[in-house]
Amino acid sequence: MRNISFSRRRVLVQGAMVATGVGAAALLGACGATPTPQVIEKEVTKIVEGTPQVVKETVIVEKQSTVEVVKEVTVQVQASAPAVTTIEWWPGWPEAAMVAIAKRFEEKNPDIKVNVVSNYPEMQAVLAAVAAGKPPDILADVPYMELIARGVILPLDERINTSTEVSLTDGDIRKELWEVFAWQGKHYGIPSVDTAGREGMGFNLNVIGEAGLDANNLPTTWEDVFEWHQKITKYDSAGNLSIIGMAVMAERTPACSYGDPWMWPHMWGFKYIENNKYSIDRPETVEFLNVIKQFADSVGVEKLDGLSQAMQGISRGAFGIGKQGMQITYPSGPAGVWQSNPTQKYKFTYVPVPASRKGKKIQTAGGHAGMIMKDSKNPDPSFKLAVYLTQKEACDILFEAIGWIGVRKSWQAQVDMSRYPSDVAENIMFFQKSLDEADEVWYNNDPIESITETEWGKAYQGVMYGKMTAKEAAATMEANLTKELQKVLGTSG
Repeated sequence: MRNISFSRRRVLVQGAMVATGVGAAALLGACGATPTPQVIEKEVTKIVEGTPQVVKETVIVEKQSTVEVVKEVTVQVQASAPAVTTIEWWPGWPEAAMVAIAKRFEEKNPDIKVNVVSNYPEMQAVLAAVAAGKPPDILADVPYMELIARGVILPLDERINTSTEVSLTDGDIRKELWEVFAWQGKHYGIPSVDTAGREGMGFNLNVIGEAGLDANNLPTTWEDVFEWHQKITKYDSAGNLSIIGMAVMAERTPACSYGDPWMWPHMWGFKYIENNKYSIDRPETVEFLNVIKQFADSVGVEKLDGLSQAMQGISRGAFGIGKQGMQITYPSGPAGVWQSNPTQKYKFTYVPVPASRKGKKIQTAGGHAGMIMKDSKNPDPSFKLAVYLTQKEACDILFEAIGWIGVRKSWQAQVDMSRYPSDVAENIMFFQKSLDEADEVWYNNDPIESITETEWGKAYQGVMYGKMTAKEAAATMEANLTKELQKVLGTSG
């Protein structure tokens, strides 16, 4: 309830707001004695702030001589509370930053409440919610293409094409990032979170310097990386690893789902799936599986396992605390290692390629997007949140929290890097600039990506532990994935 009092002057201007109930009042001043004012109260329907509302209007009328003069009109407005829509958001990691983004979004949109569900949006949890008829409205950090191919995600082209805030064609968000979340000619996600180039080769300059290696001439091929690995690796008196050159299957290299493309085929220059047909059983796959085995054999898988167990819970493992010379890491790597190990210097650049492709600078596009469930009861406010994730306030929160670069080129042009030393800032920006400066930018549209990740794990671990040859692993992986894809798509070939 609130009172709105109008002065006599305002009543003269806004005569339509006056209702006396005793006929039209002559709005004139007069002389003479002042009798007891007459107070008239009534309920009327008026347009208040653009909305018809029932209001209580109090009119005070004073009779001066033979003239009635309206002295004051007070309108008591019983404003109805604005309707609030609640949307459920499963954003994935990092929870604290996503909660902060939701609160800021609510402040800007008081008619929308965001329920942030902090459990990690595992594939089975999403499908179970769909089956129960209670899906989230918007989600991210999932096996995107699997959900899209299953038909449970809403296509967004119509909303994107009528939006004044995002565009498929203006270039502020890179074309490759839109296509990462596309299927059969339609777009299903608003790319927004952790969308810089998906990997970079990191070098601990202190560690490689102590090994007598030249930081101004970093290796660019896997053959040269292996030589550096051997020169850096050291053991203690008991034969345990004290410094390792490169743990080849640490952090980024095992991943190929949840927004991460499978990087190994791209380093070797081929697409592993095209037109829903796999191409994995080939000489290039055998070659990179044998590269992985070469690194594992050089120190022994048991020692690698021991190192991995010893580093559990440590951000970026041995690489993050100065016990490893090289590692392929994510866009959050530069800020992460600086926070964990600020006294040492790091350099991030393009991932290695085989000698046959020496000189090629490659990058992959991926990361995370806001996707709206097909059965969402609130697609429009959910779309608004997905778009908000591309905007400055949300990008600033994520950059401050973990060093993620925002998806828009316009944001990247004005980002404040002053909190970081110049070398760290340069490393952070490498991941974004490399999408524009690489010779090749790859992405995948694999409709069973989490199954691919499982089969990939079986393949490289089988080779590392000597349970199968690289040729057997490549053939088995392709055969298994082909069968699984046929089940999902309902095809026989």
